[in-house]
Amino acid sequence: MDSNKNFLTMAAAPDGTLIVAGDIDMAGGPILEQALLERESELLVQGGGDIVVDLTGVDFMDSSGLRSMLATARSAAARQANLELRSVGPQIIRLLEITGTVDQFTIASRRD
Repeated sequence: MDSNKNFLTMAAAPDGTLIVAGDIDMAGGPILEQALLERESELLVQGGGDIVVDLTGVDFMDSSGLRSMLATARSAAARQANLELRSVGPQIIRLLEITGTVDQFTIASRRD
């Protein structure tokens, strides 16, 4: 069971929030990207709104995950919406700060 603890899992809350757990790396990046694209499509059908991602269960994200999230943030901005990140851990905040991309997202909450 420990060998799977970093495998990325996705779930959708009743309000549409994407709940992510595991590592967003080369293996998990495509899973995240697919979920973000699906949520974007749902919101387009519903008439708009922000994409909300809960990162409580994420401690690591590499450039593949960052690329997916930046593409989604740009797509959301084009339709006057945001990509909102909740419960963002310090490692993810550091990645966003180092890459100068923290301002591309709405950071709703952080965790220690």
